[in-house]
Amino acid sequence: MVFDDTGAQNPNIGVLEVVDPPHTLVGGEPSLGFRSTQTFTEQNGGTLITVVQEGLPAEIIGNPEVIAAFRSSYRKLGRVYGVDTEERDCN
Repeated sequence: MVFDDTGAQNPNIGVLEVVDPPHTLVGGEPSLGFRSTQTFTEQNGGTLITVVQEGLPAEIIGNPEVIAAFRSSYRKLGRVYGVDTEERDCN
């Protein structure tokens, strides 16, 4: 992950556990006990990506800087595909 505002890099070393195109992608960082599940659902002519993360350290949950960096990743993905992105509330 690269932070837009500072350019700082945070490398991710993960393992894909489930690849079920075009519906689900599950991966994690076993050394950290972290797991992330992304589901892809058609919605209003686009794709809704729902992300569920498990095993996050307490200092990351709800951290505004982490949320901003995560959203930045999806904005970059949107630019790669030439599509608009929409930010929704995290819960």
